Amino acid sequence: MKKDKNDIYITINTKKGKENMHIDHFTRWMCLMEAIDVVDQKCVEWGKDIEEIDWVKPIAFQKYINERFHSMKHDVKTEVELGMFD
Repeated sequence: MKKDKNDIYITINTKKGKENMHIDHFTRWMCLMEAIDVVDQKCVEWGKDIEEIDWVKPIAFQKYINERFHSMKHDVKTEVELGMFD
């Protein structure tokens, strides 16, 4: 993790090495991962195989990300402050 004035960058490991990702970019990815997890949980709840469903349209994912972004960013900042990211 690296801070530049008011900006926070989170270091992640990729196949190409370490990459610094701005907190907003990282937060949007976390929201997308959470949205996919919600779809997966619904599939389990309904007894459906995730491979057999017609996928949710991208606009639904975008709406979820937009609605969840600010609270997720707060969660990420809190985890940074607690030292959960290096």
